[in-house]
Amino acid sequence: MYVDYQVVESNVFSVDPPSSFFSVFGTDRRAYPESSLQMTAKQLLSLCVTLGEDPIIRYQSPPEVDGQPPLPFEGATKSLALALQRELDRFCQLNPNFPPRSSQPRATFLIVDRTVDQYAPLLHEFTYQAMINDLLPVKPTENGTGIVYSYEFTQADGSLGTKDVVLDEDDHVYTSIRHLHIAECTDRLIEEFNKFLAENKQDGKADPDAPKATARSLNDMKEMLTNLPHFQEMKAKYSAHLSIAQECMSYFEKSKLNSVGNLEQNIATGETPDGEVPKTIVLDMVPLLDDKYISDMDKTRLLMQYIISKDGGVFEDDKRKLFDHAHLARESREAIDNLSLMGVQVTRQRRAKGEKSTRKRFLRKRANRDDDQPYELSRYIPVIKKTMDAFFTHQLDDAQFAYCRASDKEHDGSDPATKAVTNQLSGVSLRTTRPTYRSKQGANGEHRRTASGSKLVIFVIGGLTYSEIRSTYEMAELYNRDIFIGTTEILRPTKYVENLSQLRMSVPRDPVLIPAYTAPPPKSSSSSLKPLIPKLSHSSSHASLNASSMSSSPSIPPTAATDETKKKKKGLKKLFG
Repeated sequence: MYVDYQVVESNVFSVDPPSSFFSVFGTDRRAYPESSLQMTAKQLLSLCVTLGEDPIIRYQSPPEVDGQPPLPFEGATKSLALALQRELDRFCQLNPNFPPRSSQPRATFLIVDRTVDQYAPLLHEFTYQAMINDLLPVKPTENGTGIVYSYEFTQADGSLGTKDVVLDEDDHVYTSIRHLHIAECTDRLIEEFNKFLAENKQDGKADPDAPKATARSLNDMKEMLTNLPHFQEMKAKYSAHLSIAQECMSYFEKSKLNSVGNLEQNIATGETPDGEVPKTIVLDMVPLLDDKYISDMDKTRLLMQYIISKDGGVFEDDKRKLFDHAHLARESREAIDNLSLMGVQVTRQRRAKGEKSTRKRFLRKRANRDDDQPYELSRYIPVIKKTMDAFFTHQLDDAQFAYCRASDKEHDGSDPATKAVTNQLSGVSLRTTRPTYRSKQGANGEHRRTASGSKLVIFVIGGLTYSEIRSTYEMAELYNRDIFIGTTEILRPTKYVENLSQLRMSVPRDPVLIPAYTAPPPKSSSSSLKPLIPKLSHSSSHASLNASSMSSSPSIPPTAATDETKKKKKGLKKLFG
């Protein structure tokens, strides 16, 4: 097996180096982005070999801007695509039987960078997995395939206990709700819990002490869990997810995320829940910037999204006023200013009197109000999700996503399996696509889906968000395809803002996976000789060394050495006396 990458989830992978975000987007002249991209290309080769694919490689092309110098990151996607193509060509030359024969068409490898979607790393995502990683103090597991969460629970004697729980794909309760909106998540938890109770009451074999009623709320579920003396494993899982859901909702209310999230959606989508153009963004934002109950990080994220939405940037004095309202620290201000390194124009100059505006007016296409709208706080559709949909419907722009080889464009024909699914899904809105894992899961929560058609692999230079991970599973389900997405780092919003604030600093060193060599301790036989070695004082070290060397010489007896010394002294007296 040729494996040189980390499997994070069943459809998610990561490669090295984690510092590529700084080397590609930062300003450190001592950084060598080509070397980090070359390392990434070698690991992506191992992924292709594992999948048995020699894929068609396409990459995000930077937009052409007249009269402006290219930014540091522009060209990174093309460089990585060419490096991966060279690695694949070399591997195929050394292994003539690769790739193995398959009835499926060639896979497509799509390479993009973090600038493909500026909003996704900053928006509050209100699905279960994303909220946990955004709002709660969790830490990754040692193997990188899950997270560890510490929660308090009520013990049998009524006292509070603390326990660590691992959330990964081995927990079928977690996998069944991780991509659901938090409102649906709580309903699903209660439904699954009641189903668990019903299954253990059949044929009178259930625990006689188990509650006979069904839970109707999280509080009912919490009370009923305390009365389950058996089923410790399931009780622990439901108790953990119950505690997590309650803590997420508590943080949601305490931090006023309903108001923050609604404003974020208006900014990112460019429309209100009613489909109108928002005209009071600043008036709605200033009170939130002044609110002491909203964290500095949430204020920073809100300001970043506002500046991104202002095509051409904001005036310098307006930016300064917004900073004063938010009372931001220096690091937060630097993170906002460093958006310019990600291709965002942060500030602009005021026009002189009589000067006409050069800004283009864009006509926004209003959403179809007849569509079944999702939750108001989840209206934004990640760009990567739209990109996947455009790929499967053969609407992906060749100019925006170029082919690494011109010949691949000619051979990139329509996949019959995709055509059939596309015809069935004609008219389906991306807004209405929701996870349907529940209907196709086995008893243990194992997902049973047989994909048909060519594979799609997406790699994001600079980090991947949980909303994009969720979108990957949703589109794989919608089109019945194998879709894998990877990056060098799974981004939490706080981590992304911290990374932005450090883009003008030196590139941090990647953690060393192999520890430094440590010399073994001395053998026990040598330590037994220590009492025999004379201790030397600083003043008499030279004399004691001479004495020890003379006493240790077996060829010259002590008397002979004394006579020889006397003869030398007499000779010196005759010569100088």
